[in-house]
Amino acid sequence: MKNTVDMLSGSVFKGLLSITIPIMIMNVMQTLFSAIDMAILGNFADDTAVGAVGACSTLIVLCTSLLIGIASGANVVIARHIGRNDREDAEKAVGCAVLFSIVGGVALAVIGVTCAELFLKWTNCPDSLFAQATVYFKIYFWGVPVIMFYNFCAAILRAIGDTRRPMRYLMFGGVTKILLNFFSVTVLHTTVEGVAVATIVSNAVAGGLCFAVMLKSKDMIHFNYKKMRFYGDELKQMLFIGVPTGLQSALYSLANTVIVTAVNSFGADATTGLSIANQFDGILYQIAHAPSLAIIPYVAQNVGAKNFKRAKDAVGKSVIITILFAASLGALSALFSRQLSSFMSTTPAVIAYSQQKMIIVSSTYFICGINEVMSGALRGIGKPIVPTVTTFVFMCLLRLFWVRYIFPLCPNLTFLYLVWPIGWILCLMIAMCVFFPGLAKLQKEASAPRIIDGRTPSVR
Repeated sequence: MKNTVDMLSGSVFKGLLSITIPIMIMNVMQTLFSAIDMAILGNFADDTAVGAVGACSTLIVLCTSLLIGIASGANVVIARHIGRNDREDAEKAVGCAVLFSIVGGVALAVIGVTCAELFLKWTNCPDSLFAQATVYFKIYFWGVPVIMFYNFCAAILRAIGDTRRPMRYLMFGGVTKILLNFFSVTVLHTTVEGVAVATIVSNAVAGGLCFAVMLKSKDMIHFNYKKMRFYGDELKQMLFIGVPTGLQSALYSLANTVIVTAVNSFGADATTGLSIANQFDGILYQIAHAPSLAIIPYVAQNVGAKNFKRAKDAVGKSVIITILFAASLGALSALFSRQLSSFMSTTPAVIAYSQQKMIIVSSTYFICGINEVMSGALRGIGKPIVPTVTTFVFMCLLRLFWVRYIFPLCPNLTFLYLVWPIGWILCLMIAMCVFFPGLAKLQKEASAPRIIDGRTPSVR
């Protein structure tokens, strides 16, 4: 029980912080583990191997976003059942989620392995990288069922407020991954094959440990083999919440490619500068994004328990946590952007281009974090389509319009990067306009008298 958080009673701020901080640590460490992997390849293999792995990264995110999004759907459904104290349906949802992770992972693996070359051709993967990129892509997708299994198990544990054990297990898996990478590259003299296999093994370790917790658990996330089947209502709810969530993640990746295309027109120094800034902004995003993962089960549980005031309070506290972490670290990132950029390049032009993005985007990343919190809160009350639509409109269409018509009026990268905070603000405004009336509507429906056979039952 010391690993879980009671979301239905006690201090909301303390509870959210207890869930959020392990997620932050886990996300940042995962980013750092990936960077170390690339460093091992760069130092002990060759640049072609590094480029081949990089060429697959965007495709992998696009291909796996949908299933990982559905894991968030499972998180919401299970958290609601916990809030209602409905053990039977909670265990049904757990069994359904685990089965879906395996079946969905196998289906995605078949698609990824079969269509690897086709997908890489669609992205214009350079010929010099194509062979190794294909090998990495295929091996990675053979392991997708294992990767999906871990993500679903971690989402199930988050439903009871347990983020500490997934964090510890992922860190253990990450260390295992680095050791395997180092061994395979330096001793076995592999390149992308070793990195792909190490990624699969690390997820298998973390997923297996999470699943062991579910097997032994006496909470409502206990895994019961007899309930490992597809239940129509549970699956429908998971897909309704999870599919828009996955699409939203994919849309973010697509939206960023629009900006990259515009930056590339400024030359190699600008492209390199953007890549450097993205490394630091990627870590900042993981920190800003963490409170949104905490708010999803918090809102879902309290809505399930019909404790709407606490759900609303949790959103406000989550926003405060986001500002405390993301705004302060974002300001430091912008303030020391030159020093940070100089760690990765000594070219003045590259450093200047990196600074341009970090000053605009890093300093306003807390707005992105607040928007993510509101998106998570909307999923918690069963309105997942709204953040997906706003992401499509204000992150994709707006960026296309900005690059095509607004940016040419002032062809400066600082002006180009303004589209980030503008898009976040517009998404946030819509989310707030939908969430609070939506929560009020749920509260009104919950307090309305039940109608039985056309009559309101009398109170004795």
